[in-house]
Amino acid sequence: MIEPVPDRRRAPGRRIDVVSVLVGVALSAAAALVWWWLDEARVLVRLQVHPAPAGQFYRGETGHDAVLARIDDHLGEVEGHEVWLGRAVNSDMPYGHVVEVPDSWDTRNLRVDWRPDGVALRFADGGTLFVPDHHFTGGR
Repeated sequence: MIEPVPDRRRAPGRRIDVVSVLVGVALSAAAALVWWWLDEARVLVRLQVHPAPAGQFYRGETGHDAVLARIDDHLGEVEGHEVWLGRAVNSDMPYGHVVEVPDSWDTRNLRVDWRPDGVALRFADGGTLFVPDHHFTGGR
């Protein structure tokens, strides 16, 4: 009886299978990276700007602002609200102290009370946050 000769033409097919797997892994990694970037990227939308009164000094500095901002992701979903405090918060590249606003608080009609020792943030539903001046003065 004659035994069949193994077909040696299948070797290139295995190479194609390996390449297909590597391409699939690379595409999956790229898709995961894009999804992570879209999920982690933040868009700051300024809603209200509250400048400190002209004569208000904090540790020898003037020109502070409080900016209420909505934080969106790149897909347009609202992630939350923040209040930015400092002298460079109302610029194209904001820098300052960030206070996260609890999700259940009403951010419309925020009142900002500039006190000698800090800032009181009063929200429409009665929530209040106080930020001492040493948190938003002096830079790094």
